[in-house]
Amino acid sequence: MGMEAAIERVAFRRVGQQEKTPQQVWDLVAPPDHGGHAFARAEIWEGESQWGVRLHDRAPEMSAAQLLRVASRLLVWGIGCPADTVEVVLARDHSRHLLIRTGADYV
Repeated sequence: MGMEAAIERVAFRRVGQQEKTPQQVWDLVAPPDHGGHAFARAEIWEGESQWGVRLHDRAPEMSAAQLLRVASRLLVWGIGCPADTVEVVLARDHSRHLLIRTGADYV
């Protein structure tokens, strides 16, 4: 099964509640047929109008676009993020990406 199909089956597991920022920490877990291991950790900062995500990954085979797709799925399906915009920083290269809500998803 290809990587794109696997992205749609990534599981999200919340890590212990944080007292300081970030307010939420989530592990992103690959489907069993892709190893079933946590391949990334997302730190979530909640804001009134914009949220922030710092994504640390151990998945060099995934492109930045694929990582952003997984981050979008976490925001929509794992957290139910209410923000219209989310800034995602990929820790691998410190690149910044702005996700904008369009309907029920982010692009």
